Amino acid sequence: MNRGTGYIGARFPARVGRRTFGLCAWLIAGLPITDSFAHHSFAPHFDPDDTLSITGVITGFEARNPHVYLHLEGTEDGGTLQAYVCESGGISSLERNGLTRDMFSVGARVRVDGVRGRRDPNYCFFRTVHLPDGTTLNTGGTDSDPGAATTLPRRDSIEGTWFIIPGGRTSSGPWEMINYLTPEGEAAVAAYDPFRDDPTLRCSPVGIRRSWSSPSTPVNIRRQGDTVIIHHEWMDTVRTVHLDAEIPADVSPSTLGYSVGRFEDGVLVVETTHFASGVLRQYVEEPGQPTRGLLHSDALTVVERISFDPEAQTLNVLIERTDPGFFTREFLPISIDYAPSNTEIGRYGCVPEI
Repeated sequence: MNRGTGYIGARFPARVGRRTFGLCAWLIAGLPITDSFAHHSFAPHFDPDDTLSITGVITGFEARNPHVYLHLEGTEDGGTLQAYVCESGGISSLERNGLTRDMFSVGARVRVDGVRGRRDPNYCFFRTVHLPDGTTLNTGGTDSDPGAATTLPRRDSIEGTWFIIPGGRTSSGPWEMINYLTPEGEAAVAAYDPFRDDPTLRCSPVGIRRSWSSPSTPVNIRRQGDTVIIHHEWMDTVRTVHLDAEIPADVSPSTLGYSVGRFEDGVLVVETTHFASGVLRQYVEEPGQPTRGLLHSDALTVVERISFDPEAQTLNVLIERTDPGFFTREFLPISIDYAPSNTEIGRYGCVPEI
């Protein structure tokens, strides 16, 4: 289905949706706002204080990643019949949380609860679905990995499949690094429109930190000869770390760069360079300022330290970044923890939104 050609909030005739620009795919839909919504850039697009409940008939359902779109003809509190479009997290995470696509068949009558879009009163983000048989489903499930199992064999290395441990990460809100831009960095930020230029709208993994931070998709690490393969389900991202190797002279810049690594006392140290200029943070929100983004230059260097705690049975990823092209100081490191998982990595199959 077409969601139109404009920004979120553009008005269209009944039965025609809207396109959402800029909602990043870090949605664990339906968890409490103070927890779940801290994981993604929710605030620029939806008002958490403007809740709504729509009762109506499904006219369409787009089962896709990174977001699903539910089309309804319904009413709020018995009011006027209207056309609505409501989005939520990707179909991968919804189905892991028990909301299968056959629950959203055209003609079915449902009630959905959510919050209203800031730019269109008939656009929403849905968090709860009430089915005709009385079943109520939360689109976010629980705050833990749906593939976790207490009977998993104990591990002895970083290899295996892992699921992120929630930790209050956010892709919006203020970020101090926007105050340490070089003139080139300032020009890049000024040219970036977060509601149209977010790489996820074009099914790009955005960057290394973004791939590690996806809360609703697993990651697998495996040794393969002289390489380590890091496979994120998010955007079907597969990275190759070349062990004890030099960077070839003819490497072309790319979104995820070129990675070389080495093991130091069991810790995999990965250094990545040769990035194409891109996006570090899709949304930066500061009081009194328009929503912006934070960009990086082709001088970006990323160092990851991937370690395993055998007692806690957890994986830790420490990410350090420098970019003298766009910033006048170094970044503070980012630490992300993962738990073992038996979740099978599926095909993400992102569908571009623009």
